[in-house]
Amino acid sequence: MQNHYNIRGERSLALYDTPHRAVISYIVDLPFGKGQPIGRDASGFAGKMISGWGLNGVTTFQSGNPLPVSVSVNTSNSFGGGQRPNRTGLPAERDGSAQSRLDQWFNTSAFSLPAAFTFGNAARTMPDVRSHGINNFDFTLFKNTAITERVGLQFRAEIFNLFNRVRFGYPGTAMGQPQFGVISGQYNDPRLIQFALRLVF
Repeated sequence: MQNHYNIRGERSLALYDTPHRAVISYIVDLPFGKGQPIGRDASGFAGKMISGWGLNGVTTFQSGNPLPVSVSVNTSNSFGGGQRPNRTGLPAERDGSAQSRLDQWFNTSAFSLPAAFTFGNAARTMPDVRSHGINNFDFTLFKNTAITERVGLQFRAEIFNLFNRVRFGYPGTAMGQPQFGVISGQYNDPRLIQFALRLVF
């Protein structure tokens, strides 16, 4: 809180505000092997090899979260409160791809330092600038093989972040610091592939 005597000045979007989020989950049995449209008469070793294949996945799209801004050195001389900068009237949002904005995720000229012993007029969070969103695909290819009537074996090849898309971390949000507006890290993990065998009984 910036000013304990002005609670109304804290009215703003929550840090976890997420206006858009879509999660698509799916599972598909591939039409190959015994009893399927392709290779329905397959038997023996060949039937075991082409039967039981499927795929599933989770696809996530999400917008970023609003960013808070502050001043690195509190010159308001207030007890227990933080200090925020002033908005200059310039737009804080910048156009362009995420990669082109890493050195200046938002327009830092849209903010100025408040005078000593005063509070800034910037909102607690920026409604017009958000962190990098999510555009992620997790994918699994699996095969179920019946060993007996009660025992089966499942092979799984799981790929997290299938297209190896980066989700950039949060930019620096403290005015007066060299990292103000600069993104210097990654928020998610790169592509990860793992294989598994599961005995079902």
